[in-house]
Amino acid sequence: MLYATATDENKKTVYSRERIYMPQCGNSLGQVMVLGPDKKLGIIRDTTFQPWATKREVFDIQLNKPARRLKLNLRLVYRLRPGDEIPVHDWTRTVDVAGLFPQAAH
Repeated sequence: MLYATATDENKKTVYSRERIYMPQCGNSLGQVMVLGPDKKLGIIRDTTFQPWATKREVFDIQLNKPARRLKLNLRLVYRLRPGDEIPVHDWTRTVDVAGLFPQAAH
């Protein structure tokens, strides 16, 4: 699982997303993912991380109001089952975004 969050200078969360990386299996009756091992007949798509392969992700953060800076956090965990996660990587950066908004006309 990859958790992506952005908070503004007032510590208000302005963006929050989760992405799941795993082989997604189906029962060949449609595109719906199935979970039981007795139901899995084929892989619909595989979003797992491959060893030594670069994986690039893009997050579009749309702000409702101007901000001066954002604190970005990406947290990658290995989820054994809901509520049982092993931390893999935690990345945090503060980014100045004040110049991205046009100045209001006076």
